[in-house]
Amino acid sequence: MTARDHTQYQSLLRHMPQGYVEFKVVYDANGEPVDYEFFEVNKAFENIMKAKRDQFIGGHITDVLKDFEYSEREWIAQVAKAVSSGEAITFEHFSRRNKAWYELSVFSERPGYVTTIFHDVTPHVQENNALKQLVNVSHRFVSTGRELLINQHFLDQIRSFTGAKAVALNLIEEDGETYSTVALSGLNETIERSLDILGFHPVGKKWGVYPERVRLMKQDNPIIFKHVEELIENRLSKRLIKNLTRIFDLGQIVLFKIEKDGVLYGDLTIVMQGTDEPDRLGLVELYIHHILEQMMKSDQQTGKAKDSMFEGFATVDLECIMSLQKRDILHLNKPWERVLGFPLEELENMDFIGLVHPDDVAKTDRAFAELETARELFRFVNRYRTIDGDYRSIEWHCKVQGSYIYAVAKDVTERVQLEEELAERDRLLTKLSDQVPGAIYQFERRPDGSFSFPFFSRGFEELTGVLAEDVRKDASIVFSKIHPDDHPHVMASIETSYRDLTIWDAEFRVFMPDGHTTWILGSSRPEKLADGHVLWHGYIGDVTEKKKYEMEIEYLSYHDQLTGVKNRRYFDEALLTYDEEAYYPLTLIVVDVNGLKLTNDAFGHLVGDRLLIEATNILKREVRGKDTVARIGGDEFVLILPNTSPNEARQLADRLSRMFHAKSIEGLPISASFGEAVKLDASMPIIEVFNLAEDRMYHHKVSEKQSRRHHSIQLIMRTLYEKIPREEAHSQRVAELSGKLGTAMGFTTAEVSELKTAAVLHDIGKVAISNDILDKTGPLTDTEWREIKRHPEVSYNILSTVPEYGTLSEIVLAHHERWDGKGYPKGISEYDIPLASRIISIADTFDVMVTGRPYRKAKTVEEALAVIRDEAGKQFDPMLVEVFFEKVVPTLQR
Repeated sequence: MTARDHTQYQSLLRHMPQGYVEFKVVYDANGEPVDYEFFEVNKAFENIMKAKRDQFIGGHITDVLKDFEYSEREWIAQVAKAVSSGEAITFEHFSRRNKAWYELSVFSERPGYVTTIFHDVTPHVQENNALKQLVNVSHRFVSTGRELLINQHFLDQIRSFTGAKAVALNLIEEDGETYSTVALSGLNETIERSLDILGFHPVGKKWGVYPERVRLMKQDNPIIFKHVEELIENRLSKRLIKNLTRIFDLGQIVLFKIEKDGVLYGDLTIVMQGTDEPDRLGLVELYIHHILEQMMKSDQQTGKAKDSMFEGFATVDLECIMSLQKRDILHLNKPWERVLGFPLEELENMDFIGLVHPDDVAKTDRAFAELETARELFRFVNRYRTIDGDYRSIEWHCKVQGSYIYAVAKDVTERVQLEEELAERDRLLTKLSDQVPGAIYQFERRPDGSFSFPFFSRGFEELTGVLAEDVRKDASIVFSKIHPDDHPHVMASIETSYRDLTIWDAEFRVFMPDGHTTWILGSSRPEKLADGHVLWHGYIGDVTEKKKYEMEIEYLSYHDQLTGVKNRRYFDEALLTYDEEAYYPLTLIVVDVNGLKLTNDAFGHLVGDRLLIEATNILKREVRGKDTVARIGGDEFVLILPNTSPNEARQLADRLSRMFHAKSIEGLPISASFGEAVKLDASMPIIEVFNLAEDRMYHHKVSEKQSRRHHSIQLIMRTLYEKIPREEAHSQRVAELSGKLGTAMGFTTAEVSELKTAAVLHDIGKVAISNDILDKTGPLTDTEWREIKRHPEVSYNILSTVPEYGTLSEIVLAHHERWDGKGYPKGISEYDIPLASRIISIADTFDVMVTGRPYRKAKTVEEALAVIRDEAGKQFDPMLVEVFFEKVVPTLQR
């Protein structure tokens, strides 16, 4: 590319209306893409993201977009997908920040770079939504006739897609002198307030057809009035009009005449608010024209007594009768003059088939041959020459009766021309339809219930597991693949769409050849053809992963992740659901599992989790199928028991309590506190029932708390001794040595007793340390030493749960502190260390040295005493060391 070409190219990118961003792919050492650097953006992209160019260029996606709204980052996943697959990806994306729809194209123009184009398709999406509303209402109109004009839904739809404040339908009376408002759509308060101002309700009010209005109604649709007085002047007083305009903030008035062949049937009046202007007036005009045409034809056909030779065909413009063998024209209707330009008499007497385009003669002959055997022909298109020498494309729906062909047709020239204009895009669209995840298809159903798939893309085979040739032979094979549980729903939805001509949407499972099931999402728009035929144009896609994700999200939204029972969110909603007379008496039992914190501190959170899981299993085994177990807090559960009496609730609580005590975790029996309350009728709010059950649980918990905690400490010590048998003798020896040193220091009997109790409990925290570490014979690693050094804190956490052990817990916490401040866990020194802790430190160290450990050989008493003396003023209180040698050492057995 030359410098000039490059400059022009850059200018094009900067000024193009579509957003443009090019990323440089950032690879790791293995050549895998890990991030994307903003290489180039244009002004339109800055506007979309509402940020300046400097904020992006050179930055990585993971940094630049992390503070943006989530919807502005959703499309990044497609960038990564395009890099991985190497293929172009096109998809729609909704920006919540801009409230706009964009069609994004992601592709790579050169190695190591990936480009994304943002094309604003908001008007297209909005127009489609409006058309969807029109189609739904117009089909209902055609099926019900003129009476739908007074249906409120008709006006509501018009008001919805025009943005009007109110829409009124006025019809001229048979006398032609008056007209009345037969329906009105708008805010209820607007209508009600009009009663106070006008003195009458607008609906049903008869108005005179005054000369000024007759003059106004001669204008072409739509007739626009800047102010309401232009429309109703002289019908109401100026003061009243002024009040109406001011109070209701009335603005522009848009009026559409409803007339046919010069006959005025009424009007549709659209009232805007303030300075607002109406949207989609072109659609309103098209809509009224379509409805009126169908209504007039319906009225005309209903009024004729003779049988229609075109019964069963859609209402179209062109009619034709010809002989099957000679192909002579017997009848053409007047609209043929408009389409081809020849006078009707001339058309009926000329070689009508001779007007067929030379290139279409062969296929027209084949169509006649098909009629001779099939007797019907649908959606056949060929071209006919006009009086000007041009050609018009005609679509035929034909039926053979006897030796005659009865046909209706419509001019589809514009449609065919559009198809020809799009022919250049066929290759791209075909490739796209084959490459996009999912498949596009056409599905046709006939009045007799038979059906076919006229078209489907390659992805259809992958999604349904059926081959194209099999579907062409027997289309029902597709439906045989649908999961039996979903089959009735799918067929019913197709029937509804066929009957009402509404959009078909369904999610269902299909069986694949290997036996597994795939979730499919299908959506299609129906098109009514002739003689009761309906053709759907749609898309199906694999949503298996989405369904799994949705089910996981739904499960996690209402289930506790650890125990699998219902969670607090579910409980809050269920509480209202069950608050119905059908469930009375409704019992709530609040269950608080005791000792969770103690278990976590003593044995770790994994054991605490096992405690909760075992408690949950007990609860689930004992409740009925209609009951609910919910975990609403860390250690708190609630049982929701419909149709359960107070006596039954107490029996269940007692039975659960016994079953809890029968189970244990790491030697600790499981226990829980229970509180139950019953709602017998609607007199007590359900939340008060829950509060009562919770209060009773707390009362139960407090009454047993103290004895249970003491018992738990004893059980933990027993577990420790079973786990490490040498610890029991070690604790007793440390207690004896500590007691002697405490006595030597002048402690009272009570103080010595407390000191010895602390010495017995000083290593209770080792219950949470793995035996693999405690019994290791080789040197400990840094990680293992950190685990060992954690036991004073664990001991403190366990003992501090019992108020009477508060002082002991402080002593135990500091028994590995050093006089020089190099100990643990706090690193305190000298007299900041409790005296009892300093005493236990000497006794504990001495006993460990003379008895040894798996990782350290035992010393002689003389060697141990030498260490004690050497550590005076370092590890130990020097004064205590002197007392120890003076008063305690002489009592030791050598």
